[in-house]
Amino acid sequence: MGGARQQKINKEIPYLPDLVSFYNHVKAKPPLHKDFDIREIDPEVLKSYDYVAKPFRHSFYCITLFLEGEVNLNAGFWKTRLTKPALYFKTPCQVVSWEKPSRWLKEYFIVFTESFMLSHKALADIIFDLPFFQLEKAIPFEIDAVEVELLTDLYRKILSEYRSDRADKFELIVSYTHILLVHVRRMYLRYAETDKALLTHIHERENILIERYRSLIRQNILRGNIDKRNFTIKQLASQLSTHPNHLNAVIKRQKQKTAIAFMHEQISHEAQSLLSQTGLTLKEIAFKLGFADSSHFSHFFKKHTGTTPAAYRKEKNR
Repeated sequence: MGGARQQKINKEIPYLPDLVSFYNHVKAKPPLHKDFDIREIDPEVLKSYDYVAKPFRHSFYCITLFLEGEVNLNAGFWKTRLTKPALYFKTPCQVVSWEKPSRWLKEYFIVFTESFMLSHKALADIIFDLPFFQLEKAIPFEIDAVEVELLTDLYRKILSEYRSDRADKFELIVSYTHILLVHVRRMYLRYAETDKALLTHIHERENILIERYRSLIRQNILRGNIDKRNFTIKQLASQLSTHPNHLNAVIKRQKQKTAIAFMHEQISHEAQSLLSQTGLTLKEIAFKLGFADSSHFSHFFKKHTGTTPAAYRKEKNR
């Protein structure tokens, strides 16, 4: 019964794993490239585009430059209505839908897959460091006339290269997209200075991710699953449905330490609890916490606490 219900939900809200399935969903022509695409939306330019899109989940990043018209956007559980020039974003796994008037609408958008982003480090570094790319909230950045001109020029350059037959066109496309993201970062930093609701939402979402990460580490410790070959940031991030680079950026921003340092801190806390509250031998504690032997455990413990496990236990049991 539960399986049938899940199939019905999946049918109602399909997951679009690639750009081809996305364009099929919105009744538009397929992309020229499987991992990257750019389009100009204009009634006179793109007449086949679906201006009403039913809810779907997708697997890509999208950066849209909205220029004219009115748009009702639904991303996650947030709704936004745009009537002024703005940049807005879609990120992987969001539930997205929209209603756009078929007249007077003008915008550009680029879409690219995670595979495309990860193959270009400069793009990945900016995206993983910008917190709003991981939010359920649809955050449009309204832009002024100067920014409209600058960004429109960037989109047109990307579009021109994309439509060309030049062998090296993606070198320029990646460079222009990186410049676009740098401008996006500037806008975000400007908004972050004044938009308290945005900052609060980002802070809450990042703290939730950190607490889920902490909880996952603790669960693995309690279950005795700390194996150095399998207990990695990459695997933990995967269980949290995020990328290790994003997880690392969030923890650095909120805790001023790396994801691996945060993990080691949690293991150190567990070691201190076991030393002070149980009669387990150092060898038993070392094995429980995933260390090859007690000497490796002792080295780790002293590095993080400034004292040896034996001295720590003696001090706590006085």
